[in-house]
Amino acid sequence: MTTELDRLAKKNTEQKLDAISKKQQIKKHNIKAASKAHSADPHREEGLFGYGLKSTKKSKSLHKAKRKVEKSEKWFDKEADKLEKHGVKGSALAQAEKEAIIEKGFPSKAKMDIDVHRPNFPAKKLKGGGAALRGLGRAFLKGGKV
Repeated sequence: MTTELDRLAKKNTEQKLDAISKKQQIKKHNIKAASKAHSADPHREEGLFGYGLKSTKKSKSLHKAKRKVEKSEKWFDKEADKLEKHGVKGSALAQAEKEAIIEKGFPSKAKMDIDVHRPNFPAKKLKGGGAALRGLGRAFLKGGKV
């Protein structure tokens, strides 16, 4: 059963993943363009036995940046698949988003589902004072006499 909080967290996570994906595509494109421009440099040395071009500091850093973008892109794709397949419980990003929504002050019904200090109990307040909370009987509820 999905709650409104779960649906909101899923929607926010999907939006964030889409934005991240677009940024990653732009980075990848920029790296590819810089790599093409660098490989067209006429002053680069030929590689071993005349095959290809010898790597330089710039080409190594571009290759490293490209690998980094591809690795993070792969991780974000996995997170999107988990979110689609398992919902909020399966995705770490969605769980973090759900907790952030609760911290921001989602309506109190959602807060009742999760109590940080007592995870096995709902976050509702009992009527009465400390004696009632300790389970000392109904006489202490609402300040009644013993």
